Amino acid sequence: MEPRGRTRWAIGGLLAGGIVVNFLDRTAISVASSSIADEFGLDLQQLGVVLSAFTWSYCLVQLPAGMLVDLLGVSRLTRIASALWAVAGLLTAVAGGVGPIILARLLLGVAEGPSMVGASKATAAWFPVSERGRATALFDGATKLANMVAFPVLAFVMSEWGWRAGFLFCAAVSALFTAVWWWGYRDPSEYRSLGPAEREFILRGGARDTDRGGLRQFRAALRSGRVWVVACGFACYGYTINIVLTWMPEFLQREFHVRLLQSGFYSMVPWAVATVAELAVGGWLVDRLIRRGRDPWVVRRTVLTCGLALGATIGAAGGAGSPALAVCWMSVSLAGLAIAAPVAWGLPGLLAPPGAVGAVSGLMNFLNTAATAGGVLLTGWLAQVSGSFATPFLFAVGVLAVGVALYWRALRPASVRDAVPARELHRV
Repeated sequence: MEPRGRTRWAIGGLLAGGIVVNFLDRTAISVASSSIADEFGLDLQQLGVVLSAFTWSYCLVQLPAGMLVDLLGVSRLTRIASALWAVAGLLTAVAGGVGPIILARLLLGVAEGPSMVGASKATAAWFPVSERGRATALFDGATKLANMVAFPVLAFVMSEWGWRAGFLFCAAVSALFTAVWWWGYRDPSEYRSLGPAEREFILRGGARDTDRGGLRQFRAALRSGRVWVVACGFACYGYTINIVLTWMPEFLQREFHVRLLQSGFYSMVPWAVATVAELAVGGWLVDRLIRRGRDPWVVRRTVLTCGLALGATIGAAGGAGSPALAVCWMSVSLAGLAIAAPVAWGLPGLLAPPGAVGAVSGLMNFLNTAATAGGVLLTGWLAQVSGSFATPFLFAVGVLAVGVALYWRALRPASVRDAVPARELHRV
């Protein structure tokens, strides 16, 4: 029976808050892209280099970030990292050229490297398996909520006071979060206010509170063929959702000649739909089906692959005849991808060897961000040479088809149950 304590959900809210701040910082460059291109005379290919700078450094730190999260814990690593988010925002705001902007974005990529990996690790530590779907949807859904809020808010700030003001705003929000995190986050074993009944509920339900590892555990994770297939499938998801995140305002402005502020409000709609879909289907419905006795791996594989398949409707957005129709197709696509996301992010806490949740999360996000960095550049190039965004969006459909095939193979229910029998705890 579930205890009265709700401390774990307060921690889940804090994790989600950190992700909102993360994606506010990341999204700012997309909203400012046209203004930066105009000020420094950049074409689409050159702009693609600026937009992808964050992703390259973010990608390169994923593997060491995963190891550090396992070794040092989420609390200490995030204290340092979140302070650097504010520094990176401030440096972008005062940059006098393209070079300093790229350097500031590279710093932001390094600083935000442990964020999603740490959230995955913390969720596995704070939540029993029976609540893992909702808890994962909470922090990953925050990525969609952040985009829903960030686009119109930053578009308003930048329309009123210029693109540099948007980055000053991000720096202030990051500094505020740093203070809140320093005060509010501890692992369950170190959280003095956590009641004994809730602590027992968490640990008895399969939470991995004391899961620590190092190089040996990391090597064990890398030797798992299933982990590599899952990571490659996640890269296909990340490729598509991040080209939409990065290029949506530019796509709406170039294809339909909408103004900056208007593009911000248009961009808000798909992310709002995605947020609701993720929490309702990828989180609540998945947990409910599993609690009612449905085969957990059948549920996860079905939701994950169907979500990616629905995401392929992004291909229709490139050929839409109006901004409203394009936004409609993007909403359907992002809803599908959002449904798949919490299932994908929950896999490290279920499949990782002991002491390697962070390492497996880091590997997943490494391949995800490598695909994203290439996708941002490739999208700019394909749009430049073809004269529209239809071609890069259709290419993303093919990438998602590969992702569906990989997850369908990796999450065969019988083989997964044989591999991780001890972690499949669903009743507490």
